[in-house]
Amino acid sequence: MDWLKIGIRTQKEAEEIFSALLMEAGARGVSIEGDNAACAKDGLPWDYLDEEVLAKVPFCVTAFFPCDGNEQKILSDVKERVRQVKGMNLGVPLGSLEIITQTVCEQDWENAWKAYFKPVKISDFVVIKPTWEQYSAAQDDVVIEIDPGMAFGTGNHETTRMCVRFLEEYIEPGMTVIDAGCGSGILSIAAAKFGAKKVFALDLDPVAIEVTEDNAKRNRCGGEIEVRQSDLLAEVPEDVQADIVVANIIADVVIALNKVAQGYMKRNGMYICSGIIDSRLDDVRKSLEEMKFKVIQILEDGEWRAIACKYRG
Repeated sequence: MDWLKIGIRTQKEAEEIFSALLMEAGARGVSIEGDNAACAKDGLPWDYLDEEVLAKVPFCVTAFFPCDGNEQKILSDVKERVRQVKGMNLGVPLGSLEIITQTVCEQDWENAWKAYFKPVKISDFVVIKPTWEQYSAAQDDVVIEIDPGMAFGTGNHETTRMCVRFLEEYIEPGMTVIDAGCGSGILSIAAAKFGAKKVFALDLDPVAIEVTEDNAKRNRCGGEIEVRQSDLLAEVPEDVQADIVVANIIADVVIALNKVAQGYMKRNGMYICSGIIDSRLDDVRKSLEEMKFKVIQILEDGEWRAIACKYRG
């Protein structure tokens, strides 16, 4: 299948805004690219560059849409969404907002990014290993082997790393976990490998559902992980009371989830929120406190924040 690649030239501070915009427009995957002409460094993509270089480089937030005859409609929709964002007073630099399009063969897309996806240790114990790479595990390594396909999530992003660190700290054997926005399944698989008895992996994107199911089986966690296509927690059985709910999404969706998460949590259960840019931390924290969550710990990684809190009921 061919894919329509749409890129929006912006700035690092607006990464979250335009990633969310493209996903809401129906993207099957989002990536962030630096301006190669401005910052090429041995051919490496943006996330391998020094922070000092990144601060000076315009970002291009890119997304992939299937070429199924609706390309012009999708492009018009994205342009309208960008126009609306441009008219808002968001308090962050937006950059040029130039929109770039390209048709990409799926094989070319896969080969382009696979070259940079290597085994990486993202916490004290967890190692993310792509299926096509070799890795010699140390005794204490918890290896998660994934192929993200066209789903979002390779484990390299700051928000994922912080969620994994929280899971390492707070999960105990036999717990029930809800992963809201599972992407390629990394957090669900980590929870299962840390001893969770039952994990509900939820995502609205059917591609993410398929990829998570495949990765769960690949890591021999298919019995513990139940994957469901769901808008937030809508498809979680009503009688489920989770010990941990983890949501690695974006600030606005986290705030919306705060209002419903408590209905699926045990009293004193842990709620882990990530995908929060620093400028939105106070908004998310205020929403949590209004919903009877007590903030226990906040992690920082670059401009991103993750919150662990306890539901007081």
